[in-house]
Amino acid sequence: MILPPDPTLIKKRHMRMKTRLAILLFIYAAWVIGCSNAAARNPQLGPVKRHLLALYDGGQEGGNINFTRLHRFAELPLNHDGFVLDFRDVRDKLPDAADLDQYRAVLTWFAGPVQNPDHYLTWADQVVRRDIRFIILGDIGVAVGPDNIAVVNRLLALAGLRHTGTFVSPTLGTRIVDKDPELLEFECHLDPVLPDFPVLEPTGADTRIGLTLQLPAFESGRTTVPVAIGARGGYAALNYEFCHPTQPFYHGRWLINPMTFFRAALGSHGEPVPDTTTVSGRRIYFNLFGSEGWNRPSTIEHFRDEGATAARVVLHELIGAFADLPTTIDLPDDAFPKSGRSAVEARRIAQDILATPSVRNSRRHFEAPRSRFDAEYPSISNLSPLVSASPRSPAQRVVNTALNAGIIFDAGGATNEGDLAGLEQTFARTEGPPRLTPFNLNYQAHVGERADLLQSVRRILQIANTAALAPISADRYAAIVDGFFSARIERVGSGSWRIGNRGALQTIRFDDADGMSASIASSVGVIGQRRVGHALYVALDEDVETAVIVMTYSKATLPGTLALDDSRWQIRHVTRGPCATRFEAQGFGPGTFSWSGASARGYLISVTQSDHELWRDNAEADAAGQLRFAVPTTAVDPVTIHIVCRGSESD
Repeated sequence: MILPPDPTLIKKRHMRMKTRLAILLFIYAAWVIGCSNAAARNPQLGPVKRHLLALYDGGQEGGNINFTRLHRFAELPLNHDGFVLDFRDVRDKLPDAADLDQYRAVLTWFAGPVQNPDHYLTWADQVVRRDIRFIILGDIGVAVGPDNIAVVNRLLALAGLRHTGTFVSPTLGTRIVDKDPELLEFECHLDPVLPDFPVLEPTGADTRIGLTLQLPAFESGRTTVPVAIGARGGYAALNYEFCHPTQPFYHGRWLINPMTFFRAALGSHGEPVPDTTTVSGRRIYFNLFGSEGWNRPSTIEHFRDEGATAARVVLHELIGAFADLPTTIDLPDDAFPKSGRSAVEARRIAQDILATPSVRNSRRHFEAPRSRFDAEYPSISNLSPLVSASPRSPAQRVVNTALNAGIIFDAGGATNEGDLAGLEQTFARTEGPPRLTPFNLNYQAHVGERADLLQSVRRILQIANTAALAPISADRYAAIVDGFFSARIERVGSGSWRIGNRGALQTIRFDDADGMSASIASSVGVIGQRRVGHALYVALDEDVETAVIVMTYSKATLPGTLALDDSRWQIRHVTRGPCATRFEAQGFGPGTFSWSGASARGYLISVTQSDHELWRDNAEADAAGQLRFAVPTTAVDPVTIHIVCRGSESD
């Protein structure tokens, strides 16, 4: 028998539904108010602006971007902090100020007044009225006088300064009153006889003063501030930003600390940085092998008697002997003769080299500018930025090799430098902290011609083979650099960041991250993290297109949740379950892994490839929850690795 609905029950149900709806509306309203309050508390929510409009005067420095101060000296530290420079010659039409919202700041480094100073200053005055920062290194770009000083001071106000209209030269009797050691005398010191300077005054108590000078009493005894940082920019006067060299030109050094100066002037506050130096927690290693001298007969004993060419020696003594390190070979179409016995032998060697599992044939074009940081080249200004302007098409970027030192060949094949000691020093100095570059070796087939050159390269390869590095191909590194330029970073909370459109770049760095960690449980697409000095390197999963990193001051992982510390191999497609972790890995040489967050018990490690088991073994976590193991198989082609708690249901 079907009974009619009870009106009392129906009324109660309606009341419950109304109550639930009211609760949901209250939660939604609270969420909306919370989001509004969060936005009010933190106006930086949204995309992080990483592009800088880099202005140069082609009349002062030539029309080639690669010769400008901004490219040669400033771009590396700015790349290191995640910024992208878009170059524009001030002699060309400048973009409308209203179209500059994509830029974090305008950056200039002039040696004197630009070609059309009135037009430039009018444009700069329009930029000042936008929410854009302005950073001035060197000359302001105009001769300051009564007719334009008001406009100049609107510009300098962004750096917390005001121009008095006075310029001091000579500077005899001027003394240093105060200097900020965090900002000044980074790589060189001020000379006893100070450079000429404008007389500038701070506009408020919030101006960060890098240097204060005082004129002698007979010059009024007033003070000037040639280096300062304000609320929306920074200023470092000519010869107070950089110790400009005479001869040799590569001996220039930074007077200001460029990283500290740029971070403060750009308002960087704990923002994540797309990092091109690190993969899976380890510093990147790659090499590039060129074809110059391919067919030259070797003069090395034993090989000379066999009539071996330099390329054959390289195959035997370097590529084959260090099979755990990848070699990327650059073979242009015109590398070999078109016909004859030498052409046949050259192609046979090329086939043998390309058949080696650790060798990759490059599909990219690289530039190899001088990039050194050693006793002879003692400044980070001698390290190359990530890219150069293409010689063929200046609007296009070409990836630079990270380091380039040591063996240099002239047109006849003779060496100007036969020792790679400079590269060893550069390797150590660029590891930092901070870590500035990957470790990169470039050499040509010429090295197989002489025993001393061969031994120099062998020594570098031995260092790379034993160091805790992540060896990858040069083309993979180029893809990581591509990801640096395409990456989109968005702040979605006070300590939360969305990372997308990053391509092959899978490391995000947080500087000054003492006490902070990425929450594995709350984040999306985070494999693990590793601390180096004050920096935290967060490894992302390539299979997760848009990752979310949630930073916390609490413990990053729960016991039993494995988080990668570092690995020689690249890792992706990580899945975690109850007492089990599975991932894909690919790399060169034996696979060494370190994970944190392990339970204090044993694990079973197995490696499969195409459903065929290659290796399995047991591993023990230490009392601190650290699980370390080494896989002796090859992973030139990807493998799948399972980590399972021994004795668990998964086991």
